[in-house]
Amino acid sequence: MQKKIMPIILIVALLVTGHLSLISIHGLQGNSRVINYTGVVRGATQRLVKQELNGQHNDALIKRLDGILAELATGEGGNNLIRLEDDDFQRLVARMQEEWESLKKEIVKVRQGESKTALYELSEDYFSLADRAVSAAEECSERRVEEAKNVLLALNGVFMVLAGLLAWLGAIQSRRQLELQKAEDENRRKSENLARMALELQAPMDEISELMYISDTENYELLFLNEAGRKLFGVTELKGQKCYKVLQGKESPCEFCTTCLLKDGENYTWEHTNPITKKHYLLKDRRLQWAGRPARIEIAFDITEAEAEKQTLKYMLDGEMMLMECVRTLYQKHDIEQSIPMVLEHLGQFLGAERTYLVLLHDSMLYNDYEWCAQGVESQQKMLQGIPLSAIDCWKPVFNAQECVIMEDISVLKASYPEAYELLRIQNIHSLVTAPMEQDGSFKGCICVDNPPAEQMRSIVPLLQTLCYFIMLTYRRTESELQLSRLSYYDTLTSFYNRNRFIKDSEELSMCGRAVGIVFLDVNGLKDINDRYGHTCGDKMLIECARQMREVFREADYYRIGGDEFVIICQGIDREAFDTKVAALRYQFSINTICKAAIGSEWSSQFTDIQQLISGADAMMYKDKKDFYRKNSTSNRYRHHSDEALQLSDPEVLREEILKDRFEVFFQPKIAASSRCAVGAEALIRYRPQSGTLVMPGNFLPLLEESKTISQIDFYVFKFVCSRIKEWLDKGKTLVPISVNFSRSSLAQPDFVERLNSLCRNYGVDKKYLEIEITETIQEADGMDFRTLINELRQSGFIVSIDDFGTEYANLALLSNVDFDVLKLDRSLVYDVAHNSRARTVVESIIEICRKMNIQVVAEGIETEEQLTVLRACGVELAQGFLFSRPVPLEEYEKKYLFQQTEGKESEDN
Repeated sequence: MQKKIMPIILIVALLVTGHLSLISIHGLQGNSRVINYTGVVRGATQRLVKQELNGQHNDALIKRLDGILAELATGEGGNNLIRLEDDDFQRLVARMQEEWESLKKEIVKVRQGESKTALYELSEDYFSLADRAVSAAEECSERRVEEAKNVLLALNGVFMVLAGLLAWLGAIQSRRQLELQKAEDENRRKSENLARMALELQAPMDEISELMYISDTENYELLFLNEAGRKLFGVTELKGQKCYKVLQGKESPCEFCTTCLLKDGENYTWEHTNPITKKHYLLKDRRLQWAGRPARIEIAFDITEAEAEKQTLKYMLDGEMMLMECVRTLYQKHDIEQSIPMVLEHLGQFLGAERTYLVLLHDSMLYNDYEWCAQGVESQQKMLQGIPLSAIDCWKPVFNAQECVIMEDISVLKASYPEAYELLRIQNIHSLVTAPMEQDGSFKGCICVDNPPAEQMRSIVPLLQTLCYFIMLTYRRTESELQLSRLSYYDTLTSFYNRNRFIKDSEELSMCGRAVGIVFLDVNGLKDINDRYGHTCGDKMLIECARQMREVFREADYYRIGGDEFVIICQGIDREAFDTKVAALRYQFSINTICKAAIGSEWSSQFTDIQQLISGADAMMYKDKKDFYRKNSTSNRYRHHSDEALQLSDPEVLREEILKDRFEVFFQPKIAASSRCAVGAEALIRYRPQSGTLVMPGNFLPLLEESKTISQIDFYVFKFVCSRIKEWLDKGKTLVPISVNFSRSSLAQPDFVERLNSLCRNYGVDKKYLEIEITETIQEADGMDFRTLINELRQSGFIVSIDDFGTEYANLALLSNVDFDVLKLDRSLVYDVAHNSRARTVVESIIEICRKMNIQVVAEGIETEEQLTVLRACGVELAQGFLFSRPVPLEEYEKKYLFQQTEGKESEDN
């Protein structure tokens, strides 16, 4: 009874666990297809975006992506996808569908000729979202695997308990063994009868087409081999023959013999490839008595074809896994010098090849840039350097057809292409598979696989072609990253380093310990040139200045750190040589009729603070600049009326001038673009010396900033605005926020925010009427925590405005790193927005970003109705400029704007 129950339990356990395993496998296969197709969506979308950016339309791919996304969400479609019941994944798929619709709209816009920037940026977000969806699907699949494992473990535990119970019952029945002895004697007699019957069964067993044999389990003697087996192995006489010798060609018992695994009354099933017939068999073994001898019977079913199909499928799946690992390596390792060797190693080990290598085309010559060799295989990388492209003429027709070269025997080249044959032969290459790599339709190189297994050569091709595609994508990404890096550190106009590189190099230079010379140069009159003749002329002037600097300082580092400011750093130069070059530079600019420059210089053999040297050169430059503008009084930038403004650099003189009310605060209104009503104003300082002539801020503020006395003016204006707001409040006027500009010197004061808070308390003014304007370039100030400063101002209740955004060195990262309330577009963006489609695109993009981040945008410098119309179409709601009003004195501002608002408010109340 026990022997009957145990097989039943095992069969039930096998059926139950097998059924659950099939269900789990089916679910995992469905999950795998979902993961795969989610990755397909990501890759196909990337390919689509690249095609669209290159002007190649692919509506078929768009339609296919629509179908895949819909099927990922519903589980219904032609790709046999299941609906992955995971909330995180479905939420990400829903977002992917939404952003896909946005991508398609952007594609339509690009096809209509609009900017590609939005499509590129949106696609990057979409790729990130697709990666997250793949991760979510993988995590869901892992959870399902864990659940299935736990269920199977529980079932196995149950069946083990049952098996143990049966074993216990078997122990109880052992007492019956004596009673069964007589039955065994009877069975022995029956077995003898069976032996006789066995002889009678040999005839029908010979008729079976499958191979069948019987061997003694003790001495391995071959007792019976049916006719099919005798023909297959060429056996005529069985007497004295051993099964391992006849059937396996071995001289000793097979190490994989199943005799020890057999149990009475049970079949043992296994698989094996026979070394003599070279075929794969499904084998069923059973223990029995044959002619009174303990024996083993085995029936062999030929499943060679089915096994080949299974191995092919396994190879394809393993190939896909290898390919995914290569793609992951290419994208995770941003250094191509690390990623390509790793990819070649993955490829070579998977294919079982002797060598894999990447040959690239440089200047019409072929170079083995990367190579992997199996253990014991000699590298040939040095040999494949500077090979003429003509050496692979025999492969060009295949490459032109975008196909792979498959050479199972290189000797076919010997007669037609002896040079190519010899090149391969000396590298010990017998067979070869190579796949071409193309970029924009041009041959760029190839991946080569030397001496792969012959049976795998045809199946290598799809893997290599796919891998070539991803490697070329990686090269394009690397080129793009290098270009971005260059744009981050170089000034495109002069080809000098830019301010970012200057800051980085200054930090490193502090540790060099060598003699260094610093030249600080400021181009004189650049603003006048730009204003009178346009920025194109100004650019030519800057290029000429750069040329002169290079001509004199041939071995130095050049930096453009501002619109008209340059720094030259000479390392390892002695004092005499440096002074000679500085003198030569001054002479060059003195005789140049195109551009003039103020020059300051400092040299030190040893230094501890490079910034101190740079500041010293900066100060010398400003002294030179003041001399220039004193001699060139017609300049619009630094016009010192009889040098009256120069005295303001003295703090005591400045304080006296403030007490004498020589400084006047003007107001320029900020206008709602739709209604043209004033919704705010900016406070601007003017200086009226004893002569009575009004001096514009550009003619004295730089001087005050240089002399570090500008904070007196900053806080004078702030106090004046607070007093005006208090007076207007007391009179019941309707108020709008007034913005006040602060210099870098004031903002850097440790107690700056507390001083503002104290003044507001003293005047009893609500901070919601005060807007603090900070120039965007302030964030580059040394030692200033820009983000903390703005946060403290906003937490205190002030409105914070970023001024001059859109100048040449504006930083878009500011929008993502700092919280503020108002963004003021610089007049340089507004100037030609009506006629420059690129400028309009930039303005529209900035406004759209600010709208999403709840930031108000003010356009400065509007002078024409045409500019206003275009800016309104771009989404600008607030405007400031001469079109509406120049900066006006307090009385005129109150009459035109403040009182007008109050009267309008009162009439509405009535």
